[in-house]
Amino acid sequence: MSKETKELTGTFRKKMGFAPEIMHVAAQMDPKMVEFYNFCDSAVQNDGALSSKVKMLIIMAMGAQRHCKECVVSAMRGAYNKGASEQEILEAIRVVAVAGGAPAITACKDALTMLRDKDFDKAGCGRKG
Repeated sequence: MSKETKELTGTFRKKMGFAPEIMHVAAQMDPKMVEFYNFCDSAVQNDGALSSKVKMLIIMAMGAQRHCKECVVSAMRGAYNKGASEQEILEAIRVVAVAGGAPAITACKDALTMLRDKDFDKAGCGRKG
């Protein structure tokens, strides 16, 4: 694993508790991904007018609107690891259902299963180690 890949995935693990699988692949294929990530990271991971936890819930909802199960799982895990309660996550998913209907809520199935089972390692979209 290259220095850049270790840096990028280490940053994800530290901040979110896991590293999305795509970051392993992207950093291996394009070391400049670290620079891009660092730029994006400050917008999402740092508290501002919105807390980072709330930003992750917004990203989760956006993923559901795009019908991206992996996006929903990744953002839900990030929000949970940043202190979002089960009730906050469930409320965000209810809002997804109102705004996006059945297709959007269907994208939340894996995230809901993980939350119900408290098994945040089984989805395959990220690595703990």
